[in-house]
Order: sequence, then structure tokens, then C-alpha cells
Amino acid sequence: MYRPAVNVTLSYKGKSFPIQEALVDTGADFVILPLSIGKALGAEPDLEAVSEISCACGNAFNSYESRYPIEIAIDHNKYVSKKWLTHVQLVDADVTVLLGHRGFLDRFNATFFGGKHLMSLKSK
Repeated sequence: MYRPAVNVTLSYKGKSFPIQEALVDTGADFVILPLSIGKALGAEPDLEAVSEISCACGNAFNSYESRYPIEIAIDHNKYVSKKWLTHVQLVDADVTVLLGHRGFLDRFNATFFGGKHLMSLKSK
């Protein structure tokens, strides 16, 4: 199976959490993380501002925006690491980490080469 994925490291207040193969998802509005990863980082969800996010699988999950921005760094040994701060959506389900428009694709132009199983990301 070929998926458009990148390795990233999430950081918050001195704690880091590496993610292997975070899915670059043009159908996702936000960067989406399971609450369990947020808790491991010590990130604070805004529990007063709950919303519901539907996934392609047909399920819906409660979602909370991170109260404070989390640092995302792309890990790629051939390139200088790109790092930035962004708010993320923390969901109450064990989901694949999704890199959606707000917080990821709003920073990159993504080109997909399906026949070659390649993805190109260029900073905007």
C-alpha cells in the first residue's frame, strides 16, 4: 500500500513525540491527533470548545482544539528540518495522525505522482 505520508516530530513545552508516516490528507481540514498523543506531550485541549469531526470511515469523533500551539517538524534526513507552530485538533479516538489544510497544507504546495508513488512538498 502506498500512502502520501511524512515523518514528523511533535513538540510542546520541552516534550517531543515522533510520528512515523503521518498521513498528508487533502481531505482533512485540520491537523488531527488522538488525545492520547496530546496527553503524552502535555498539550492542553480546550475542553469547553468541543466540536464533532466526521471521518471518511463514516464515524464521528469529539474534537478539541489545542489551547496552545504545538510545534511540528518534518523529519527528513536529506533536507533541513522545517519547523512551525500551529494549533491542532485533538480527537477522542485512536486515529491515524492526519496532516490537513490548516496547520500543514496551508504551508506547503503538495504534488502527487500516483503512478510513481511519490509526493512532493514545497514550502509556500
